[in-house]
Amino acid sequence: MLKKINFKTSTILSFGLILIAIGVLLGFIEYFMEKKDFVFSQMNLSLFENEMPELINSDEQLEKEEPPIDNNDSTIDNTIENNNSSSDANYDYIGILEIPKINLKRGFLNIKSRYNKVNYNVTVIQGSTLPNKEKSTLILAAHSGICKVCYFNDLYKLNVGDIAYVYYENIKYKYKIVDIYEVEKDGTVAIYRDYTKSGLVLITCTRNSNTKQTVYIYELENKESY
Repeated sequence: MLKKINFKTSTILSFGLILIAIGVLLGFIEYFMEKKDFVFSQMNLSLFENEMPELINSDEQLEKEEPPIDNNDSTIDNTIENNNSSSDANYDYIGILEIPKINLKRGFLNIKSRYNKVNYNVTVIQGSTLPNKEKSTLILAAHSGICKVCYFNDLYKLNVGDIAYVYYENIKYKYKIVDIYEVEKDGTVAIYRDYTKSGLVLITCTRNSNTKQTVYIYELENKESY
C-alpha cells in the first residue's frame, strides 16, 4: 500500500512540474511576442518624425510653392475627382486611393516626389511599402480642417468594417477597416496592426482636437485586375 501511495504522489508531482514548465514556456512566448510587437511599433515611431500633418484651418497657412503644371505620366488617369481640391495642377500619380463612403478619390505620388507633401496631396509616409509587395503597409497622411488640400477631413465618418480601395499598377486592392485609434500629436505615430497581413494605414488630425491624431487601420480583403 505504501508503494502505491508513493507512486501516486510521484505521478502527481511529475504532472504538476510538467504543467509548471508549460506555463513558464507559454509565458516566455507571450512575453517575446509582446516585446516583438512593441519593438516594431517603436521602430515605426522613429519613421514619422516631422512627417505628420498639422491641423490646417486656412489656405493662408500653407507654404507658398508653385505646383506643377504638366506631367508625362501615361500609366494612370490623372483627372481624379476629389471632394476638396480646387487646384488645376496635374501630378504624376502612381496610384489612387478611393473611399466610397465619403466620396473620396485622390491620387498619390512616388514617395520621392517633391509634391509628396500634405500641403499638396495625400502623402505617402516614409516607411511605407506599396500594395504589390507581400505583407505591404501603405501609409497615407493628409490634412483635416478647412482648406483645399484637407482631403482627409471626412475620415471621422468612417467606422470599423468600412471599405477603401487602392488602385496601383492595374490592380484594384480592397481593404477593410479593422481598428481606429487616437494618438497624441507629437510628430510621431505608432502603428499597431497585424504585420502578417497586407495593410493600409490612414493618418490625419482628430476632429475637434488640436492635440490628437487618428489612425485608421485597414487589412487587405482581396485584389483583382481592372
